[in-house]
Parts: sequence; structure tokens; C-alpha cells
Amino acid sequence: MKTKRYAEAAKKIQMRTAITFVVTLVSTLVACSGKDSKSHVFKPKLDVNSTDKIVIAGNYANFEALEAEIDRFNTYYPNVEIVYNFLDNYNAAIQTAIFGSESPDIYTTFQWMLDKEKYSPLFENAEDMSDEKKTGISLGSISKSLLYHQDNGKIPMIPVLCYSHGMIVNEDLFKKHGLEIPTTYSKLIEVCSKLKDAGYKSPILSHDSSLAMIPQLIQTHFCREMKKNPDGVASLNALDPSAGEYMRSSLEWIEKFRDTGFIDLDECKKLKNNYNDVILTFFEGNVPMVLVDATVVSGTKKREPLSEAFTARPFKYSFHPVPTTDDALFFVNASSVEFSVNKNSPNLDMANEFMRFLTRVPELNNLARTKGLITSSTDYSFDEVYSALKKAKPIYLNETGLTDNVFIQLRNAAFKVMHGEMSVDEAVKNFGNF
Repeated sequence: MKTKRYAEAAKKIQMRTAITFVVTLVSTLVACSGKDSKSHVFKPKLDVNSTDKIVIAGNYANFEALEAEIDRFNTYYPNVEIVYNFLDNYNAAIQTAIFGSESPDIYTTFQWMLDKEKYSPLFENAEDMSDEKKTGISLGSISKSLLYHQDNGKIPMIPVLCYSHGMIVNEDLFKKHGLEIPTTYSKLIEVCSKLKDAGYKSPILSHDSSLAMIPQLIQTHFCREMKKNPDGVASLNALDPSAGEYMRSSLEWIEKFRDTGFIDLDECKKLKNNYNDVILTFFEGNVPMVLVDATVVSGTKKREPLSEAFTARPFKYSFHPVPTTDDALFFVNASSVEFSVNKNSPNLDMANEFMRFLTRVPELNNLARTKGLITSSTDYSFDEVYSALKKAKPIYLNETGLTDNVFIQLRNAAFKVMHGEMSVDEAVKNFGNF
């Protein structure tokens, strides 16, 4: 198993110092402006002179936001060493690491792992976070809709960062053409039509892959449909072939939108990847809208100075849901990163103490701001890039009851319809075979 610290010591100290200053400043402002700031004051429960060592295993090669939180924790426990280990090939490596002689005290887990049997040991070996008397951790600062409960009521992981699906918009281009960012499907069609007439070959751009394109377009649409049809969730999760009918309306939407020509698939094929190339292409300044999720948005700030075009001609951009109907605007809110505590950790008390520190509104919000993702806290505040989500209604992915295997089927089916490789009828009939 290969592990590595993600920065050299000297650079890391400089970076952590700078980030800590910014995060501390933001936290102070949040605490001062909060209605109940006293409830967020952290008071150590263990010996502040403790010399424990905590290892956190994760899949982010760069997790400066967590490092900043570690620095803040060390102001209370200066002698506790907390090490973040990036694991190469995390999904496979963590299964080995959890049973190794140097198993992590805390490790990242994800909702998509829940219906995959091979990841069961990760949750079986996780501390039950619902037991506040044992852990000392109160989950009152986290949105209840984000918490996953096992059948026995246990909570094996805590959401610390969230994401959503949608599009990133060049606001300056919209202003240039006198357009408003669309909040309904009719307005989306109207805006795309005007942009097309103005010479934009593909008013909406996307990396040409099922993960990059399909969730951003129709996952919210599909989740809304299933909120209306909760009786179908069980058959979908069982991959019952007849359950494909529940995808029909979303697939018909994809087909209808494809036929507008507002996404040029040939242009989409030019994008080499769904991260760096998508961001830098958007920063060229001549793309009105790009389909992305919040994990892509999180990489924009770091890449602003890497784009000569953006440096020379910076513009305002923001994240928005893709409107698929003419009624209320919705967006999917789902956990991006969750932390599980190894119940067999020799440093269990201190591992839980760090999680008690982290799962407070100021720390969760600081973590989200620094990482460029969405907070999991009950203080549902967004930075400027995500401010449009304040006007939309959240659909919590966790509350739909749908498993990751269902979304794998939806993505593949819709991708084939989008590319004309299958009709809607064919895609519906092939549910469970993708």
C-alpha cells in the first residue's frame, strides 16, 4: 500500500500558516455574526497535554482545507499529532489499510459505497456516531437530511462536505448579451436560442462522458420524479427490469433537449477531461455555460492564475442548477466526503474528540469554504459562487432511498439516448443491463 503526505514539509508549513490565518478570520466573522455563537465555542474534554497521534486516510491528494482544521484543533491540543495520508488507489487501498497493523484512526467513506458488498467492512468497523454518550459527538450542527442511518439505527459516517449537480455560468457573457441566468426550462431554451443566434456553437458545453454530462442534466429531474413515486424505489434498487419505466420521463427530457442542438456533442468531444481541461476551457471566456458538479467548481480558484486568458480578462462566474421544468427550481444536495472513525483505533477517544471539534458549524463552514464545496452544516450558507442555490429547493439524495447502482443505470441509459445510440424505449427495456 502506497501512502504519501501531499506536500513537502517546508511548503506545507507555509501553506498551512496562510490558510489558518484566512480560515481563522472567516470563522471569527461567522462566530461574531451568528445568532447563537456561544453554542459553537469548543471546550476540550480530554487532557490538553495529550501526545496522541491520529492518522486520517483519504482520497484527496491535496486536502489543505483539512490541514487548516488540524491546525485549529492543535490550538486546543498542541501536542496531538494528526497526520493526513493520501492513499493511492483509495477504493482498494482502504480495504487493506483498515485491517493492517497501521490502520487509520479516521477514514473517508462515501454514499456510493453503501450498496457495494465489498465495502461492508468499512462500515462494520466504524464507530457508531449516533451514540453521543459514548462518542461525545453531537450531530446537531449537521443537516439531519444528510445523515445516513443503517437499518439498526447506527450512523457509521458523518458528512463533512457536500456537492451538487448543475452548470457553471459566465455571468459577464450573459450581461454582454442582456440575458438573465435561467431559472425555468422555458427560459433556458430562450437563452440558449439567443446565444446560438449570437454565434455560440454550443451554448452549453460538457465533457463527453456519462458522469460529466448526465447527472448535471437530469439527476435532479429523476429524483423529483421518484419523490412522486416512492413505491418504485425498492424495485429500482433491486434492478428489476420492469423498474426501467421510472426512468422514462427523464430519458424523454434528455431526448427532447438533445434535439434542440444547444449542446454540440462534437464540441464536447474536444474536452480532454472533466476537470483541468474543462476549467481552463471555461476560463478562455467564450463559453456561456458548462455542465459541472461542485467537485469541479472546487478546482476553479486554484486554476484562475494558471489561465493566461482569465488572468488577462477575468470575469465573474457562478454555479447554478440546470432548470428542467417551469415550476420551482430544485437542486440535488448530497454528501461528497464523509468521515468514519475506526472503532478499533487505539486512539479512539482522541479520534472522536477531533470529530467533535470538526462537526461544529464554524469548522464545517470553514472546511467547505476553503475546499470550495458546499457545507454540511445546518447553517446553510454559501459563498458567492454557490449563492444561487439559496433561491432553489434542495432534494437530499440520502432521503430518496435510491442506491448508487440505480444512478449507474440512469447515467448509462441517458448517455446512450443523448448520443442516439438507443431510443427511449430501448433504454427503458435495458434497465439493469447497463
